[in-house]
Amino acid sequence: MTNTNQHQQPVQHAIDAADHAILQAQDAEHKLQVAITESNPHAIQSAQAAITQAKHQVHQAHEQLQTFNNEQFGQQIQQTMEQLTQASQDLDANQNKFSTPKQIR
Repeated sequence: MTNTNQHQQPVQHAIDAADHAILQAQDAEHKLQVAITESNPHAIQSAQAAITQAKHQVHQAHEQLQTFNNEQFGQQIQQTMEQLTQASQDLDANQNKFSTPKQIR
């Protein structure tokens, strides 16, 4: 017989990936804030690349969680998906907050 933990492993993996994506998003946002504060064009470019990568990770994690979004795992996944949505919105806001001047691109 299959034990319950075996069914929860893929879900837990998806939740762990989502948590990692959220942390990556927060780190990228912080990196951009520091770069803007320091007015460092190269750090800003690096931070913008980190934000782009974080957005991709958040999107992938969201899609992965969607496959498990059902009655059995609903509450835990719903909360994580809300956090992913918030992280995505924060990344968009930070990315739109600052644009690199063309001469630096």
